[in-house]
Amino acid sequence: MNEINKGKITVTFENGKKISVAYKTKIVDAIKMVENNLDNIIAVKVNNEVKAFDYEIVTDSVCEYINFNSEDGYRVYTRTLKMILYMALTKLYSHADVQFISTINKDQYFIIKNIDLTEEKVEKIKNKMIEIIEKNYVIIKKVVPLEEAEVLYTASGDESKLDNIDNRIKSYSTMYFCDGLYNYFYGMLAPSTGYIKSFDLIEYKEGAMLVIPDDLSKGYEFKKEIKDIRIYDTFIAFNKLNDILGISNIGNLNTAVLNGKIQGIIQSSEAIHLRKIVEIVMEIEKRKSTKMILIAGPSSSGKTTFAQKLGVQLSLTGYNPITISMDNYFKERECSPVGSDGKYNFECIEALDIELFNKQINELILGKEVEQPEFDFIEGKKEYKGKKLKLQDNDVLIIEGIHALNPILTKFTDNSHKYKIYIAPIATLNIDDYTKISSTDTRLLRRMVRDYVTRGHSVEKTFELWGNVVKGEKQYIFPFVDEADCIFNSSLIYEPGVIKTFAQPLLLQLQKTSKYYSETRRLYEYLNNFMPIETTNIPVDSIMREFIGNGCFYR
Repeated sequence: MNEINKGKITVTFENGKKISVAYKTKIVDAIKMVENNLDNIIAVKVNNEVKAFDYEIVTDSVCEYINFNSEDGYRVYTRTLKMILYMALTKLYSHADVQFISTINKDQYFIIKNIDLTEEKVEKIKNKMIEIIEKNYVIIKKVVPLEEAEVLYTASGDESKLDNIDNRIKSYSTMYFCDGLYNYFYGMLAPSTGYIKSFDLIEYKEGAMLVIPDDLSKGYEFKKEIKDIRIYDTFIAFNKLNDILGISNIGNLNTAVLNGKIQGIIQSSEAIHLRKIVEIVMEIEKRKSTKMILIAGPSSSGKTTFAQKLGVQLSLTGYNPITISMDNYFKERECSPVGSDGKYNFECIEALDIELFNKQINELILGKEVEQPEFDFIEGKKEYKGKKLKLQDNDVLIIEGIHALNPILTKFTDNSHKYKIYIAPIATLNIDDYTKISSTDTRLLRRMVRDYVTRGHSVEKTFELWGNVVKGEKQYIFPFVDEADCIFNSSLIYEPGVIKTFAQPLLLQLQKTSKYYSETRRLYEYLNNFMPIETTNIPVDSIMREFIGNGCFYR
């Protein structure tokens, strides 16, 4: 066997600076050789993998800093804040039964089941958190034998943390220890509590909101407006249904799979979707003047399947649903807006022929006949091929697109004629009491699978497009959520176990040299928490079929 080369190792930093270090030098010690201040560096990437500061370098490496403003940095910062919250609650109340319910504009809403939170108690908890931060306790990550982890979690009443499959098949569990306290957090934490420079904790609804600053200069006294947005009710409704089904976290879902009960969970999840669609149709029926249904949502929300399922239910009540594709109203290619990268920007609303769309929709509502365009994406222009439309008494338009809720698109049409729906996998399952499955990750995995199955796109290609997609959503979709008459949560409780079987082989295709490698590893490890679920029992009209295939609707 060849002896490991324990000579000097080269570390290259993102600014091009190179240094030589000894074998198994900690990455933090290497950084200190080139940086005087590490306050803004919360973690690092070593050879495209996110690592903690105590990671030991064993081969020539490229090091990139992770700061608060990056997605990875936000995750580390938020998890560390939750650890500090856990420590404060434990010191003040011994055992607090915490459950994080939702993420609202990056802020974290939670309840404490065994404590009635008042404004005074929230302020007391916040002050204890600040005290813990100022003492700058070291946070130590330890790999603990499973037997020991079981003892520790049983003592703290947190046995459920061992219920995910990744823990069941391993002989150990990863835990974080700080000032004599311990807990499991899904993902990496900062090296110490002092890395938290700013946050707020405010009383909100039945619980409290852990408020994440826009930048770290805000301190502990900043005030951030928390909008009383309507999607809050969607989270609460989802959690209540989960409690009825007995599936409130990953462990419960995996147990259902192992016990052969997943078919019932799939049927119940699909029934919840159908019931909500029926409720929407009943609401539309009450509004006798509804002539158009506008459906908007971010990428991979399931808009296409939802629109067609809604159309089926509408037809059962006497409506004749007519779908209009906003894609046919793009501006001619030479008139399309160009982004800062010099490429055409088809995500922005200015890419649409707003004037023509408004004119034709308004004329249809007024009972006039219009000739609809068809957009030729190869030639980059609209064509008119005699496709004429005039609404009859029982006709209703279904318009689906990312900009559908933007008032500028239907500004000449009276609101009494519109019914507006926002759809997204908003509310998701809990990984544990402190961590929810990311709705953005849910959509990314959906899109990854669909891109590969229907478009032949590689994982690399999906990641390349995803950055601009998310940027466009924040600018053109999310600001109009409160315009909706109805919010439809398109997530499915059983979904992660299904998407796992399709996505994990794709994630393994990405090479370590890819700049997206750390993301693929993160997603792969996340999916490791789930038992695989077969697709046999998934209905052909399920939103899930839009992404994995073999559905009855056109994708």
